[in-house]
Amino acid sequence: MAMLDRFQGLFQKKAGDEPDLYQATDQQVAELAAARLAPDPAGEAFSASPMVDDEDDAANQAGLVSLPLLGRRTAEQHQRSLAVLFTFALVVLGSVTLFALSQTDKVGKQVAATGQALMQSQRLAKSVSQAMIGSASAFPEVRDSSDVMARTVRGLKQGDVELDLASLGPEYAGELDELLPKVDLAERNASAVLAQQNILTQVGTALRTINRQSSDLLEIAETVSSLKLQQNAPASEISASGQLVMLTQRIGKSANEFLTMEGVSPEAVFLLGKDLNTFKEITEGLLKGSDELRLRAASDPQIRERLEALLKLYEETRVEAGAILGNLQGLVSAREAQASIIGDSEPLRLGLQKLQGDLSLRSGLGGGELIALALWPLSPCCAPSALPWCSCRTAARAR
Repeated sequence: MAMLDRFQGLFQKKAGDEPDLYQATDQQVAELAAARLAPDPAGEAFSASPMVDDEDDAANQAGLVSLPLLGRRTAEQHQRSLAVLFTFALVVLGSVTLFALSQTDKVGKQVAATGQALMQSQRLAKSVSQAMIGSASAFPEVRDSSDVMARTVRGLKQGDVELDLASLGPEYAGELDELLPKVDLAERNASAVLAQQNILTQVGTALRTINRQSSDLLEIAETVSSLKLQQNAPASEISASGQLVMLTQRIGKSANEFLTMEGVSPEAVFLLGKDLNTFKEITEGLLKGSDELRLRAASDPQIRERLEALLKLYEETRVEAGAILGNLQGLVSAREAQASIIGDSEPLRLGLQKLQGDLSLRSGLGGGELIALALWPLSPCCAPSALPWCSCRTAARAR
């Protein structure tokens, strides 16, 4: 019965598919066992069909490991290959990082240089206006701002080792070609203004002196006119003294209008010279008498004293005005240079701002650097994950 139980457990079929072994004869049990042990055609076909399983078994017995892209090799060979790939990936990452940092530093310096040139262009326009009124402190600013702006823009075009400035690429050649002529012209105009430094300083001092003296001339002239009225002087003398009061104001006004944004005012030059001559003629006529002006010589000591003081102050004013009228050519050239600098300051500002904005867009990582950094993790991510697996396979073989 024990033998019968074993056959029943090994060759059991579904209920109803086989006879009861307790009631079967020995011949029926033998036939049933032979049928169960017969080979299954479907199983033989399935087990014999894939050739790859036999190859995999042979490869496993030989210690070969298959990895994507690396093929079928031993675990030790895969470890060496993956280590080399991982080292190469680290070198690539370091190179890309250093290149990206170098590019960022270079572009950052170019952006800073463009901002410096932009600031100096506006500083030049401001300082040259101060230089035109004779401000001594403005001339060093004109020289410094002109030199820095010109050198910086040329450095952006050609590069400058001392400024540690690399030249811009050909994609910016058009913008720089538009800026450089304006920068060169501004530099020449600044030199023209600096060449007239002595004249401009002298004229500025003269203008301030005339403005200060015009109020003293007005005060003395009003005193003379008041004394003539009190003494019931003839109408011609009262009119002449009133004209002196008017001329004191017009001399100061002509001096202030001498320099305009359009250049030296011809009308102001003419009026200043004419008013100075007229003022002297009337003052001397009131003091010494003049048949042409129908004026008699002043006899009142107080009036004579005032007229003599007026003539003395006039001589000082005439000397200062002579400094202006004797330097017209230098003033004209300096004014033209200033007008050119002021006129080009706005185009320079706009051009440099546009260049600075374009450079700022390049201050980050470029497309090539981003692609390299994005693709780099593919190699090191695969290598560290495959290396331990290969090590485990090697250890398993050793056991």
